[in-house]
Amino acid sequence: MDPKSAFSVRWHNSLLFRTPLLFLLLLAVLVASLTIIMDTVARPRLEEQSFRMVNQVGSTMVAQLGERLAVAETLARALSTTSAVLPLRADDHMRIIPRLIDKLGPSSYIIGGGVWYEPFSFEPDHERRSFFWGRNAEGLLDFVKDYDDPDSPGYHREEWYVPGRYLKPGKVFWSRSYVDPHTYVPMVTCTAPIYRDGRFTGVVTVDLKLEGLEAFFDAQAKKISGYAFAVDRNGKFLSFPDVTLTRLSRTDRLGRKQIEYIQARDLAAQKPQFAPLASAVYASSKELLEKSRQSDSFDPDMAATIARQGADISPDEAALITAVLQEPRLGSQDGGLLLRHFTTDGDLLLEEPCSVAIFHVPGTYWKIVTVTPVSHAMSTAKAIYRALLIALIMSVSAAVLGAFLTLNTMLMRPLARLTHQLRSAIDINAEEMLCLDETFHNEFGTFAYWFNVRTRKLADTLEQLRIIRGELEQRVAERTEKLAQTNIKLELEVQQRRRAQQFLRRLAMLDPLTDVANRRSFDAALPSFWQRARQKETPLALVLVDMDRFKPFNDTYGYQAGDQCLKKIAQTMAACIQGDEERIARFGGEQFAVIVPDSDSEAANSLAEKIRSQIEALHIPHQGEGAFGVVTVSVGVASMQPTRDNTYEQLIARANRALFAAKKGGRNRVVLDTTLPG
Repeated sequence: MDPKSAFSVRWHNSLLFRTPLLFLLLLAVLVASLTIIMDTVARPRLEEQSFRMVNQVGSTMVAQLGERLAVAETLARALSTTSAVLPLRADDHMRIIPRLIDKLGPSSYIIGGGVWYEPFSFEPDHERRSFFWGRNAEGLLDFVKDYDDPDSPGYHREEWYVPGRYLKPGKVFWSRSYVDPHTYVPMVTCTAPIYRDGRFTGVVTVDLKLEGLEAFFDAQAKKISGYAFAVDRNGKFLSFPDVTLTRLSRTDRLGRKQIEYIQARDLAAQKPQFAPLASAVYASSKELLEKSRQSDSFDPDMAATIARQGADISPDEAALITAVLQEPRLGSQDGGLLLRHFTTDGDLLLEEPCSVAIFHVPGTYWKIVTVTPVSHAMSTAKAIYRALLIALIMSVSAAVLGAFLTLNTMLMRPLARLTHQLRSAIDINAEEMLCLDETFHNEFGTFAYWFNVRTRKLADTLEQLRIIRGELEQRVAERTEKLAQTNIKLELEVQQRRRAQQFLRRLAMLDPLTDVANRRSFDAALPSFWQRARQKETPLALVLVDMDRFKPFNDTYGYQAGDQCLKKIAQTMAACIQGDEERIARFGGEQFAVIVPDSDSEAANSLAEKIRSQIEALHIPHQGEGAFGVVTVSVGVASMQPTRDNTYEQLIARANRALFAAKKGGRNRVVLDTTLPG
């Protein structure tokens, strides 16, 4: 066929006639079908989706509340890990624990924390030893030592302490809610165990403030035109929109104000309209207990032991605590947080039919309850249904009318222009590549014909593009391989330079002969020790050790023997220093220095005498002029209390003065600076 010839299409086969006619018939059927489908299928699903959107608010509450809980749990685990390796020294606890609480615990809701040891595990002669800090009105941490008072009830039988004995490492336990007797702030305690060498030695706690939950829940509940509240694992209220219904305030015999939140069953007894919600809350707790009891790992003896060890833990609560410690999986089967969803005929606060959803808060076994008016949930679905149905009918009607007016302008004319453009670009000598079906007896048949002709023209061009692309891909692969090899070389060079820097840094701070700190390291460390002792208001001691008659020793045995002798002296001094805080350094030549923090003159003198005797006990032969037969050392000791009026240079001078006196007094002896006149 001549490429320049055109196809002719009969009017009854033309798309210009058939398409509008068919479209009009389909639209009439579509409008009727949409009305039926929307009424029978879409409306129930929209109503169901509305309830899901309402329940999503509850899941959001759980997630946002979980962020605070996660911060408290992370802090508790950090305190537990730190306490497990922290030396059993009070000053270390007083220094490190509050810093960790301040660094990891936001002061807006983390209001306290501390370490609580088992009886006699911290100090053999003290039953109680705790380190607890609480935030004051300014948000600063204050140390509280009342818990160690022998006249107080103590803390080993508290509800937040006893379950800690049965926690595995890395696990936490959330206490029941309570009101602080001093600040009247509702709070809960997160407990984590301390294990030293696999043995339980106590717990750490983090106190989480619950104040402000009402405002948090009210803000979220506005989205559903209802309200929300939370209860702990025992059903005690953590929050409620009307606190006058859930909070009791009374004065004890001593005239002190006491505030306590009631349980859900207590409110149900006072207000029968609340009974359906209370029953659902306790049914969830019962489900937790039943799941645990059906498990092979449930230990009734543990529950009895917890009830016996706790001062105010009932047998029922002990069983619930035992169930919580097993961490049973709650929620829906798909892993969601929703425990129950039901409707009520009336509500205590809203006084109309409501949709109630109960959500599980993982880890704490608290429950968040959302109450939404059914009218609000249904109104959204009805509004969406009406708007969607009207929009669909109007859209379909507009499409029918517009099809007759715009089909020729929007479809047929552009198609004719496109066909004309393809026909004008035809090269009849092009080879075939892929052709369309030309059997259509309409405009698409014409389009297919000219498209196939154009396709043959594009065949050669596409083949050339394939060749060029292959060449480009090969070049890219070669460049990529070269870049990878270059990167490997650069990485190796970087590693080599890092190792060299580390080696040079070590050489700069250590004496190459004795492998102890050199004079430069000593000069850098002494001011730091001095400043630290001044801040702690503790004494700082300096011990200067000098080998007796070192020059005659070198003259007699040679310099290599002298070097070996200095190495043995340094090793012996290092062995005499048992603490991690002391610092030994080569002070110069045959002279060594030891910085002894937190040490008075008596303790430093004892260490110096130990060093002197141990070096003499080495029995290194020394037959030089004036020697004692073996290598000995003279030691000068000085201890000072750093203040604003003295300096560490004075400490060095006093130690040198004592060392000079030891030399002058006959060598092989220890002289304390305080024993010298003047």
